[in-house]
Amino acid sequence: MRKDVVFVLVILVAVAFGIYIFAQTPAVDVGKVRAYADPITEKILLAMNEGNYTKFSENMDPSMKRAMPEPVFQQTVAFIKSKVGNYVSKDFSKVELQGNFTVVYYRAKYTDEGEVTVKVVFVEKGGDHYVSGLWFDSPKLRS
Repeated sequence: MRKDVVFVLVILVAVAFGIYIFAQTPAVDVGKVRAYADPITEKILLAMNEGNYTKFSENMDPSMKRAMPEPVFQQTVAFIKSKVGNYVSKDFSKVELQGNFTVVYYRAKYTDEGEVTVKVVFVEKGGDHYVSGLWFDSPKLRS
């Protein structure tokens, strides 16, 4: 009987802790995030199709521009095109808050790959939103 009471108490504490953590997580206004994230992401993906670094880097924060100068951009574009082809379209997947960053996920279609996960990390500075990280993932990109 005592073991049952302890077990129930442990479950109640775990549930209470989960509710507390959930309550501490700020709510994400998905519509507000998508209002800036969707067009910026579309511009980035189209710029990669075009090999246009100026257009690609327009909404990048300084750390992203340092991490992805034009020669690295050109190498990255060549690699992505060799594996999955050109960008065709994207569908919004989800958004997460991670500290001061907003992470937006898309399912993108490329000419040679049905689904590529595109992860775009945004940071807000002075009321504007800048790309601070960009990742691509798919089976062909991992091979």
